[in-house]
Amino acid sequence: MQNDIKVNKIVYVAAVIESVLFGLTFLGAKIALTELDAIEVLTCRWTISMIVFVILAAVKLIKVQYKGKPIRLVVLLAFIQPCINTICETCGIDLTTASESAIIYAMIPIAVVLISVVFLRQKIRPVVAAGIAVSFAGVIISIAFSDSFSPGGKAAGYFMLAAMVVTGAVFTIMSAKISDRFTPMERTFAMAVMGGIWFNILNIVRGKGFSCYAVCFQEPQVGMAVLFLGAVGSFACYILFNYVVTNMPAPQASMLQVNLITLTGVVTGILFQGDSFGWYTVAGLILVIAGVIATNKEPK
Repeated sequence: MQNDIKVNKIVYVAAVIESVLFGLTFLGAKIALTELDAIEVLTCRWTISMIVFVILAAVKLIKVQYKGKPIRLVVLLAFIQPCINTICETCGIDLTTASESAIIYAMIPIAVVLISVVFLRQKIRPVVAAGIAVSFAGVIISIAFSDSFSPGGKAAGYFMLAAMVVTGAVFTIMSAKISDRFTPMERTFAMAVMGGIWFNILNIVRGKGFSCYAVCFQEPQVGMAVLFLGAVGSFACYILFNYVVTNMPAPQASMLQVNLITLTGVVTGILFQGDSFGWYTVAGLILVIAGVIATNKEPK
């Protein structure tokens, strides 16, 4: 019994650390975006993650084995996240604020439920439907009553964040579907390598070459932000995430992590980026979190 208590404490500590660190990536992205565009930030971020993963695999500190497995499935998974999802996320953060992005990010579990209902024909319980409505109301309140809000002023940013939510939900569902064929480390390794290759190719095609790496050395603040995004946001956080979901019931893990990520993103955006703050921020955050809790509530 004593050992079980210790394990539970370690899992909760890991969940809190991972969620707070991931919440800080919204701030890290905003700092990196002061000197780099969205694709350049992602190029540096996922290249760092790819290098770390490849080195660890080469020295056999992590184990990945794809032989005899349906590679096309994990490649498709990695194409959705990070190749598509993080473009939507980073562009959305660039065009809005860190706190707005964090609040909208909390809608991913809601989107998972909606996609499951529409495409997988799963039934939706009344409490879940109410949770979705409450969360959506929270997002609208936090954005529409903000001092910086203007109709159409951030439409492109909100569209990109909505796309982030949809692709994030698709990624979550697909990752669960192939979890019996690929270990968490194999899925994460594929994401890192795919992301590193994909974004470097995009940067070259855009005519940017490898100049983004020079900027990271010339601007220490940007370099530190990118290093944090790559080594922490795209490497350490995913390892901690995989550990948590392996040792904690999925609804409980999802609820704890999303709420902490959102809260961290909102607070850091307000404190360090001067994001708009008022009753609408608090009310929106409370409604979104309440909706996520209701949506993930297990039936009795």
